[in-house]
Amino acid sequence: MATKVEVKPAQALWKLLRDDAFASLRDDFTARVSECSLSLSQGKLVRELAQPQSQRELARRLHYDPSNINALADSLEARGLIERRADASDRRFRLLALTPEGERLRTTLEELLAQPPHFLDRLTPTEQKQLLQLLAKIFQTERRRTS
Repeated sequence: MATKVEVKPAQALWKLLRDDAFASLRDDFTARVSECSLSLSQGKLVRELAQPQSQRELARRLHYDPSNINALADSLEARGLIERRADASDRRFRLLALTPEGERLRTTLEELLAQPPHFLDRLTPTEQKQLLQLLAKIFQTERRRTS
């Protein structure tokens, strides 16, 4: 006879956050980025360009290979969304910067991303507040530990 293994609440919670929540958030983000006619990778890059940055810094921040940043930059530059500029502090390096059209697209994307996903409607406003308080408690602790 097989014995039933009891799953601890912390393990069940972690699995739910790691697998289900992450997948739901990724799918929602991908759909909203797609509304702006961007791929997931392009959307991440556009969001990072609130300020001009070097391709090396972008690769580090996004955990992408620098060659991937170059390909993404090429595709966004061809659409008139970004431009390459000389770095004022070291003209040997190039910065990626949003064009005015790219900045408008980034603003639109941020407005779309600011809207809560529909799956949160499964909770009442009181339950949403409770969940917010609990998650804030978890992640406030994490931020203090990593600071």
